[in-house]
Amino acid sequence: MNYGARAGLVHTARALYALNWMDMAPALEYIKTAMNLTVVELGTLVTAFYVGIAMFQVLGGYLSSYIGDKTTSLIGLLFVSIFAITSGLSGNFIELIISRFLAGLSAALFFSPALSLLASIVPENKYAFHIGIYNGAFNVGGGVGIIGWAILDQYMGYRIPFIIAGLATLGLFVVLVFLFRNIENIKTNKSDIFTSFKKVFSNRIIILVAFIGIASMVSETIIGQFFVYYLESIKYSIDLAGSISALFLIIGFLGGILGGYHFSRTKYKIGTFIAINIVLSLSLILIGFIHYYIFIIIIAIAIGMITVYGMSITYTIVRYLARRDLVSLTLSFVNTLQLLVAVAVPVIFTLIVSSYNYELAWLSMGVLGLVFLPLIFLARGNLIKVVPS
Repeated sequence: MNYGARAGLVHTARALYALNWMDMAPALEYIKTAMNLTVVELGTLVTAFYVGIAMFQVLGGYLSSYIGDKTTSLIGLLFVSIFAITSGLSGNFIELIISRFLAGLSAALFFSPALSLLASIVPENKYAFHIGIYNGAFNVGGGVGIIGWAILDQYMGYRIPFIIAGLATLGLFVVLVFLFRNIENIKTNKSDIFTSFKKVFSNRIIILVAFIGIASMVSETIIGQFFVYYLESIKYSIDLAGSISALFLIIGFLGGILGGYHFSRTKYKIGTFIAINIVLSLSLILIGFIHYYIFIIIIAIAIGMITVYGMSITYTIVRYLARRDLVSLTLSFVNTLQLLVAVAVPVIFTLIVSSYNYELAWLSMGVLGLVFLPLIFLARGNLIKVVPS
């Protein structure tokens, strides 16, 4: 099997990983009714997944360094499937929130080890492009999870669609175990692990890059989880709301491909990094003040493409900063820092909506993306040295 086919399987796993993440969005209205939940409780339910994925990102990086990136990513994919199934089987709010937390934990074991695994599959000069596809695959899977599972939820209820997503992921896990058995399992020398950890966790530039690129994480979190609910609240039909949200995610695949292609060739990589985050933050602010559906669709397309491009840039820069055997750990650390912010985003958003209005809530999301951008002045000198032009 050539590297393109193997990379395609990794991208497919990323898409199913996203489907199991985003299929919660169309289910929220049904869960709210079935379990008689408040909007804030819905925010807590969404946050549970992010708490799990944020808390265990570094564990995923550690396991990848200790037992190998291939082994860790496959374990993560297996447990994502198991806890997707238990989400569908949960009989009350407590069981569901625990299942979502554990699904997030499992997702943490997949994400960065799979990116490291991808580096073993594709040529070095193709890696930036495949990071774009990898991130775009998240949007394809998420889009299917929103629009496809919105339809399934209407006809089956929310429980069976969760189980279907889990079974599909379990099937792919079995395929990958068989087809990836000859791929190298990259790990760090055990005697060097803790020294390496210290180098990664104390690297000021890696920390700065994580926060400079936070707008994409904010966008993915709030658009992916609450855009359907928001559009329904301003009187969009559930079908139209689901379609627009799915468009945001699916168009991101194109943003990943074009962004990866552009970033691998542009001379102005650092300037592009900043510009993308500024435009994305301002676009998030606009959502709260524009309700006409044509403009909402245009903004959804723009944000969808820019969100994936911004994430791809962040991960590519991190790859430039990381030692090969520490790629997974470094990406895990960066994702942890960003997810620590993302954990608070649904709660902040829903609290502002409950206390004030949607306009102020969307404004707060955009400001959150802008507030860390001045940190580029502290990182620029070091980035110029390591980011190729």
